[in-house]
Amino acid sequence: MKILISGTAGFIFSNFVIYALQHTDWDIVSIDKLTYAGSLLNVPQVKRHKLYIGDVCDYHFVRKVFEIEKPDIVIHAAAESHVDNSIESSNAFVTTNVTGTHSMLEAALHVHTPQKFINISTDEVYGSVEEGHSLETDMLEPRSPYSSTKASADLLGQSYFVTHGLPVITTRCSNNFGPRQHVEKFLPKVITNILTEQKIPLYGDGKNMREWIYVKDNFGALVKIIENGEPGEVYNISSGFEKQNIEVLKTIFDIMGGEELLEYVADRKGHDRRYSVDCSKLRALGWEPQYPFENALEHTIGWYKANTWFWRK
Repeated sequence: MKILISGTAGFIFSNFVIYALQHTDWDIVSIDKLTYAGSLLNVPQVKRHKLYIGDVCDYHFVRKVFEIEKPDIVIHAAAESHVDNSIESSNAFVTTNVTGTHSMLEAALHVHTPQKFINISTDEVYGSVEEGHSLETDMLEPRSPYSSTKASADLLGQSYFVTHGLPVITTRCSNNFGPRQHVEKFLPKVITNILTEQKIPLYGDGKNMREWIYVKDNFGALVKIIENGEPGEVYNISSGFEKQNIEVLKTIFDIMGGEELLEYVADRKGHDRRYSVDCSKLRALGWEPQYPFENALEHTIGWYKANTWFWRK
């Protein structure tokens, strides 16, 4: 089976390519623009993996890849994802997250239609959840430029299923963590700031709640969705490990020290208080998380300690 994945030089899907090459017999074809958040060093250079360097917003480029490769499965993951950056300037988010999704959908519709087109999204499209858990059928209430563009991409993909019968599946995942995540993100920033004895900024009162999933558990979910997911459906992905930001910091401090580096800063604009999703539909496919939060966090810290080449500039 041949899998085409957009956005493989960054955090989640560079790890996914490594995972898939080790645990499946799939051939992997990648598309990546190599933005600041991606690196060729993240991309395996092996026979079963082919990389095309280019922009998903360039329809002629995307069309050519579909013509040559004719993938069985498409995973569209290329996106701008850092919320803080979207608040400073949303242009790249609208272009990549919406126009890029449109290019991929158009190529899948008009050039080569795969068995499944998996559109990777985020739990942030549901907006802040005061209590309970977001269901796949809940109204989307994105509250940042980032999550708004991802919600737009969600709806665009679902419209191609309804209108054209394109076999689109949407996944909405909670906060991933693990090796190779850019240091602008919360956990890598905390870990590397402790290692370099720099201040650790914490927004607001630190009590914003997030669900955390180790990146390998996300992969297990995606494999189940590739194998058994139904076109037209949406699947939430999360581990159920829900923690306040300050709780996460205290867990890291217990492992590494560094409490004296903590610095409370003004809250982020439009900072959602809590995300939490219901994963019953995914669990019905036979998936369960395998990696406890604390164990996976220790492994992640160990990786950043051992791979200073990745984050030292």
